[in-house]
Parts: sequence; C-alpha cells; structure tokens
Amino acid sequence: MNLLVVASANPFDVKAALLAGHAQHPVIVHFPIALFIASAVFDILAIWRKQPLVAAVGYFNLLGAAITVPFAIVTGLGAWQWQLEGATLKGNLRLHMIFALTTAALILGMCWKRLRLRSKDKVPGGSYFLVMGLGLVMITLTGHLGGIVSGVEAP
Repeated sequence: MNLLVVASANPFDVKAALLAGHAQHPVIVHFPIALFIASAVFDILAIWRKQPLVAAVGYFNLLGAAITVPFAIVTGLGAWQWQLEGATLKGNLRLHMIFALTTAALILGMCWKRLRLRSKDKVPGGSYFLVMGLGLVMITLTGHLGGIVSGVEAP
C-alpha cells in the first residue's frame, strides 16, 4: 500500500497536501534523521579537532532531533490510523514502529545525557559514542523499513 499518494493531481494544491491524512509523516520524519546524523558528525569532528564550538553545534543538532522526534511519532501514528485505518500491526509495519520507538528513546536518552554532560563541562565518553553508533544503525533500519512500508522501496 502506498502511503505517499496525494489526493490531488495538482502538485501546487497546498490544501490537499497539508490535509492529506498521511502526507506529513514522510516530510517531518526527515528532520530528526538529518539532525541526529549531523549531531553525530559534529560530535566526532569536535573530538577529533578538539573544538568546543563544534561540540556545541553537535549538541544543538541533537537537541533539535529530540524536539522533532515527538512530531515524527505522532504523524507516524496518524498515518497508520488514516492511511491503514488502524490495521493490525504486523510484519514490516510492526518492525518499523518498534525500531522507530527504539530510535526515539535512544535520541531522547542521548539528549538527556548530553544535557547533563554539558552542564558539567564534560566531554562525552566512549559509551556515549557506542550509543550514538547504535542510534545511527537503528535510524537507518527504521528509515529502510519506512521506505518498504510506504512503497518507495521494494521489499
């Protein structure tokens, strides 16, 4: 089933695009993904180059990812209800939801940890970067499954 089909044939029909019950999720979900990946890149650069300003950029990207995660979850649940009419969660859809919630928990947990480290002027340690690596793997798997569920990618 294709989640990306918009009811109107006119690509400039803003009303149809905004009111389509499923259209917001594929758009909004890219914000936490991009912000989290950018945060990881900036954190690694900050450690490598020993630049506190770059670490601050990484922190604010992670904070942005944490702020946008709830919107991605809510729009995903809305897409499930509107497009799939609340169908039983099974197969790739169930995996996508489990991975999405796991990824969201990782992002929110990392943001909380990073906030605590920032208040003490400490640098993230090895365990933080291990969780970051796990988060990158999870966000990749979640996006891949989302592509399959939406019909953009072939299974």
